[in-house]
Amino acid sequence: MDSHMMAKLYGLPRNTDVACIYYNQKMFEDNQWDVPETYDELLELAGKISDAGMIPMAMDGGDGWPMAVYLSDLLFQLAGTESSEIIADAIATGDFTDENLVKATEILKESTDAKLFQNGYDSQDYATAMNLFTNGQAAMFYMGSWESSMALNEDIPEEIRENIRVFTMPSVKGGKAAKTDIAAWNGGGYGVSAKSEIKEEAVKFINYMYQPDKLSKYGWENGGGMSAQDQSEYMTGEETELMKQIVDIVNNATNVSGTPINDCGPSFFKTSIESEIQSVSNGSTSVKEFLSAIGASCK
Repeated sequence: MDSHMMAKLYGLPRNTDVACIYYNQKMFEDNQWDVPETYDELLELAGKISDAGMIPMAMDGGDGWPMAVYLSDLLFQLAGTESSEIIADAIATGDFTDENLVKATEILKESTDAKLFQNGYDSQDYATAMNLFTNGQAAMFYMGSWESSMALNEDIPEEIRENIRVFTMPSVKGGKAAKTDIAAWNGGGYGVSAKSEIKEEAVKFINYMYQPDKLSKYGWENGGGMSAQDQSEYMTGEETELMKQIVDIVNNATNVSGTPINDCGPSFFKTSIESEIQSVSNGSTSVKEFLSAIGASCK
């Protein structure tokens, strides 16, 4: 290979992540709720679920990053494939006044006004949000495809575990994304520090772990989501309905969003957006103040 064609390997992606809205199919059927096709329908559904005495969607708002992923998901629905360029330009300039960024943030605020998420979402953690869904208090749960293992988790009541299904972010009015455009990216990964005291051993371990019949096979068999490698030879057709559904979503995807906004900039930006997003969602700060604050962190 010519030297100018050589590439440096800095790390290996572990998995393919998809932003998912998990839902309890039996709960939906029992209450005659339809899976929403549009975001307006999702907010309308939130009202119906609340009226029935349940939480519409469990959200891990305390950690910040799931809400940043949710914001990225909304932005992708609005701007389609242009969203990556919008994010890159905003981070490069510190100017987050793009109309799509403003609109996505406004929709997030409208969602909390519609009580889409549980009371206290902005201070509750991952486990709390997930438990609300897996114990039947919440009809939906926003999280990544890595939680497809819920369908195999025998700690979750059988009636709930066997009825977990999934859909992706509904279409936003006026948005450019197609229904089959999904928020997905190569998430997680491993690398070895050049200063590692056990560098040779670490490289050997990663080379071993990344053999297709190790990470991809074991991860798939245990319902841990999709590997960044080709897992098709380990798919038996005996998987849970939830896992099959997620595979279908990915196979039918026409476009993917790429990396969520919170992981696209410098560490100061990541810290800023993940700590400021609760305040804009709950109304403590304005949309303008939020976008200005995260923009300042890029400069």
